[in-house]
Amino acid sequence: MGNRVKGKTKKKSIKAALSSNAGSVRKLSRMGKKQKRNHGGLEATFISRSSCLKRLQITLKDFRRLCILKGIYPRQPEGRVPHNKKGMTFYHVRDLTYLNHEPLLQKFRDFKAYMKKVRRASGRNSKDEAKRLDNNKPIYTLHHLVKERYPRFQDALGDLDDALTMMFLFAALPSTGRIKTSVTRKAKECCQHWNGIVARSGGIRKSFVSVRGYYFEAEIKGVTVRWIVPHAFTQNLPEEVDFRVMLTFMEFYDVLLNFVLFKLYHTNSLPYPCPAPPAGMDDSVTTLLKVLETRGDSGFATMIAADNTAAASTNLTTKTTSTAKTTGKAIDAGKILKKVTDKSGQLDSDSGDDDDDDSDNDENEKIDSAALSNALQSQIETTINASTNNSNTLLSSLTIFISREVPRHILEVLALSFGGTVGWEGEGSPIEVADPKITHHIVDRPKLPASYNSLPKNREYIQPQWLFDSTNNGLLLPCASYGVGKELPPHLSPWVDNEKEGYTPRYAEEIERIKKGEVGAIGKGHYPSEGSEEEEEEGGEEGGRGNDDSASDSGSNSDGDGDGDGDGDGEEDEGKPKKKNAKKAKSAKDEEHAMALTMMSKKAARLYGRMQNGINAAAASAENLLSKRKAIEKRKREELRAKDLVEEREIQKNMEKGVFSERGGARAIGGLGIASKKKDPQGGKWGGGGKGKNDKGESVEKQKVQRLKRERKRIETEYGEVAGMKISGGNKKKKRKN
Repeated sequence: MGNRVKGKTKKKSIKAALSSNAGSVRKLSRMGKKQKRNHGGLEATFISRSSCLKRLQITLKDFRRLCILKGIYPRQPEGRVPHNKKGMTFYHVRDLTYLNHEPLLQKFRDFKAYMKKVRRASGRNSKDEAKRLDNNKPIYTLHHLVKERYPRFQDALGDLDDALTMMFLFAALPSTGRIKTSVTRKAKECCQHWNGIVARSGGIRKSFVSVRGYYFEAEIKGVTVRWIVPHAFTQNLPEEVDFRVMLTFMEFYDVLLNFVLFKLYHTNSLPYPCPAPPAGMDDSVTTLLKVLETRGDSGFATMIAADNTAAASTNLTTKTTSTAKTTGKAIDAGKILKKVTDKSGQLDSDSGDDDDDDSDNDENEKIDSAALSNALQSQIETTINASTNNSNTLLSSLTIFISREVPRHILEVLALSFGGTVGWEGEGSPIEVADPKITHHIVDRPKLPASYNSLPKNREYIQPQWLFDSTNNGLLLPCASYGVGKELPPHLSPWVDNEKEGYTPRYAEEIERIKKGEVGAIGKGHYPSEGSEEEEEEGGEEGGRGNDDSASDSGSNSDGDGDGDGDGDGEEDEGKPKKKNAKKAKSAKDEEHAMALTMMSKKAARLYGRMQNGINAAAASAENLLSKRKAIEKRKREELRAKDLVEEREIQKNMEKGVFSERGGARAIGGLGIASKKKDPQGGKWGGGGKGKNDKGESVEKQKVQRLKRERKRIETEYGEVAGMKISGGNKKKKRKN
């Protein structure tokens, strides 16, 4: 019988068939718990949009609006989605619970009931009832949503990119259709206030002009903010864009920007909301800053400063009292830092001392950790502010005047942010056009008008790109390349890392030379001259023999009296084994590389292959850019040569006719355009020294060389005056190799 006990029934085997009269516990152990519908799996975690509308009992329009305001977006389920639910929009069940407890949901329902009453009153034509209902219209605010979504000020600054871009977009749109005048007016005010605080704090770091608009990047409280300002063109509203969704975003971004601007203005001791400017004044940033500083709320700045001073003194007293209780004396920040520095120096010198002496010194010089951290933090903030102030004073010594054809609202903010003084043509300008203090006059015309001839001569006439390039590079670039009517250098993006891309534009190389103080290649324009490019081509064609030539030159110079031919043969003989050794080393390196690849695992080999593909793609992109640059430079050289050839032919024609000027035009006599004729004592002909020569006996080629030398000398002199440097040399001729 085994372990079986008499008088007890035999237990049923677990493997036996389950009878209908089994208990619930036994059924649960055998079959498991029965899963209810929509209580497990994908349906329990992710809910479709239609199910969300049924649970919340709101319309699709209100649901979409509520999700935008709350910052809730659809989610894609992780893992495999059933075939019958592919392409559906899902929301997480936690987000749905989050929406169900939102106070705005009740406001939407109240507004729906309110609209029913209004329609009923309008259908009954009861004006008194409609007027009463209008006074009791439900009103809601979004302040709690801003505090809920952005608990810290740094979080709000980090999410300003889309808000600013949307605000500047609505400021440029026309007031038609769903876009009301109040919306565009509010957007313009927010943009104006943002430009004012950015110009006042000097936060702009980078800027770029593209087809889409003006890109700006500013640093506010250590957070990088980037936004786009569209061009001031007539905007056509596309029909496929749903402006209801954009207006919902605009509604939230308006509240968010008001919070941020309030904090920034009060941090800089400025009143917000900004006071309205007096009647008759324009809406420029300069006027706004002037009103804030002079005609703002009376005593506001003084009150804010007094409050900050009182709060700082209170905190300092509290900390000093608590420190005095623990240590017996007040601790100064400067002394703390000095003690820390001294201790750090002593640790290196006295590392071998006894532990008893160190413990005695530690007991005598205890430092409060809280006071130490505050002192270090204050010193770090002081260092950051000092570096920021240095970068924002680039244009502090300049007075910039903006012509009327230039977009003033863009350049004004950029110049003010870097410490410049700005004036413009029109009302409200603090500077007149004839003011002798103006150093740079920004003009965007093919040539200067005749009315500018009466202006002072101590100013530079430049194109707007000079301001963008100078502020991006932190350097006042020479104005010669940005003159009125000249071909501008390439406008380089400040967000491109040339080292990472593997390609550096030629103009970026020139700017680096300016920063280093190298003036040899400056002033030649933004594409290479004929001489420099020919040198590069010769270097490229010679290739590997350049080292041999240099070695032979050095060998001949060192030998002195030795035979040149013999030295050359010796160098060639020595060069052959070097090349063979290099080939052997390269082949050995390739073999090691192939061996390492074979020793890799399959996973590592795939990863290495992807890395190599990325490196090869970057190298190919850099090579493509380099080939394009060479093609453009070659085309420009051909254009210059064709232009010189036309001038040479014109000179020859004028030489055959009579005496000519440097540029090939015949000198007129008495204003009649008749060329003067002199008898040539050498050739016995009437004209300038025979065919192809002038009155000095110089040939056409020599005249061209002299003209190019004079042009180069003039450009170098102009650059030397702008940069304040003296340029020497430049007349060295390249030795030809036999």
